Amino acid sequence: MKRCRLLILLLFGMVIIGHAQTIDDIMYDIYGQLSETQDVDYEDLVSDLMDLASNPINLNDATQDELARLKFLSDAQIDALLSYVAKHPLAEIYELKLIPGFRDYDIRNLTYFVTVEPVEKNDKMYFREVFHDAKHEITLRTDARDIEHYKTDPIYAQLRYRFNYKNRVQMGINLKRNPSSLFRDLDYGTYLQLNNIGHLKTLVAGNYQGQYGMGLVLGNPFHMSKSIYLTSCGTEGIKKFSSASPSYDYLHGAAATVRYGEVDVTALYSLRQDKDSNWHHVVGVNTTWTHNRLRLGLTALENIYMLPDRDSTQACFGIYARYNWGRVDLSSEIATSQGLCWGLASSLMARFTPIDGLGLIALYRYYSPSYTNRYAYGFAEKSKTTDENGLYLGLDVNMLRQWRFLFYADGYRQVNRKNDVDNPSWGYDLQFQAHYFTTSEISMNWRLRARMKQDIYTNSLRYQLLYESAGWKLKTQLDANMTNDWNWGASVLQDIQYTFAWKRPLALQLRLQAFDIRNWANRIYVYENDVLYAFSIPAVYGQGGRVYLNMRWKICKQLSLYLRASETLTMTSNRTDIHLLMRAYL
Repeated sequence: MKRCRLLILLLFGMVIIGHAQTIDDIMYDIYGQLSETQDVDYEDLVSDLMDLASNPINLNDATQDELARLKFLSDAQIDALLSYVAKHPLAEIYELKLIPGFRDYDIRNLTYFVTVEPVEKNDKMYFREVFHDAKHEITLRTDARDIEHYKTDPIYAQLRYRFNYKNRVQMGINLKRNPSSLFRDLDYGTYLQLNNIGHLKTLVAGNYQGQYGMGLVLGNPFHMSKSIYLTSCGTEGIKKFSSASPSYDYLHGAAATVRYGEVDVTALYSLRQDKDSNWHHVVGVNTTWTHNRLRLGLTALENIYMLPDRDSTQACFGIYARYNWGRVDLSSEIATSQGLCWGLASSLMARFTPIDGLGLIALYRYYSPSYTNRYAYGFAEKSKTTDENGLYLGLDVNMLRQWRFLFYADGYRQVNRKNDVDNPSWGYDLQFQAHYFTTSEISMNWRLRARMKQDIYTNSLRYQLLYESAGWKLKTQLDANMTNDWNWGASVLQDIQYTFAWKRPLALQLRLQAFDIRNWANRIYVYENDVLYAFSIPAVYGQGGRVYLNMRWKICKQLSLYLRASETLTMTSNRTDIHLLMRAYL
């Protein structure tokens, strides 16, 4: 307890300032809103952004699907950018200020992941060029996790190799070993992806995932997720799944998309062995027709489960449409699945941008209790797309130079079947967020949220103050909440980061956090930086403190070292973790 008090004194004794936008902050903005409602594989999402950081998108030659990988851009911004570039190729990135909907913070975010270059007319690939100009990466990571709990074997290990040629040829291998498991019980994953080779738009083999329409037949957990940002239709199509995590319902097999004029045709096959040793086959097809501002698509999946005593099948079908008419964007999908009975799922979204800097969105969804689909990830309060009826409204106001306001309201109804009796459950989720940008060095953020779920009312607030100057990056964050039974939780943290301007850069980041949280319902989720390709958003609970130190050292151009040591202290227990990662990049 003395150590907890010491942490509290240190926290309040520090200057309350923070840091400006970096890649880590962009990831926080995107993923930090998901932790309380979504089960997301962060490793794959971070890897995707890091791929873009090392192989930036040329804005003068970008497609809608490529730009949709930048999750902080809305569909309205993407459409405006494509329309502008079609008439006026960009000369420099700051020309984006001339495009409606783009603010200084959007351009700062984009600088990490895009470039502005003349369009290359020659799209041919040569075997020798692919291997000569490709980028290779090998990372070796080893952790000692929860050392106090795993006294016999707390070691986690991961080895991964990544190959990337201009985002057109990508392949990788992942090996992972969990604590207390035998080395022969490794989780592994491999993938190969080819893009834009003649009529072949995409070919993937190994581990992959897919997303079509609004995700009612085939989607991924990130698509249509609830956050303060206006909902994006997301990236459509098939893509690699680069994580070694077995927790996500990814596909394993092969898939290909062929483009003929305005029509894309995709065929996919997957074969996986579930944890209960049952084999699961997936056969699917998608056809998408795009003409000017109209997009129509049809998706069909057949799930075949080979059980020890019998085989079972499940068919899922869906049709979706999207129409963009200037400042109005309409999207809709309706799907059905065959279970014990046929289930229905539908979603309708309308986005309206009446003037530059003002965005409105409305999304209605209905998922019947009988709709079941393992690979459906539509917009929902729950992680699965079933048993929900709700309406989501969003507002984004960024007309002022130094202010941005975001608001969403979501109300939903769920039916829990017990003893063949319907027991309706109601809930709502309201959130307001304000960003204030004083200078390029200082920014502030306020967040207010009110939720009601399963008869528990929770009101919460968050305040952040961020600052950056001369190698220093600091952030202060205050969190507090209260439930209807008058239980409350509070957390305060201070981040201090300094980058030494040496020939071989070294960056150190220290976090000190203290929390007092009375009940599990009052738990607070806080974003944490980690080694490369990893971060976490754990829920803190109880009375205590948390401290971690991150180190990032670029030993040479081809070799980097990452280290993280953390400890959590509470009234009843403590936990120590040490993470080490070595990265070789050629």
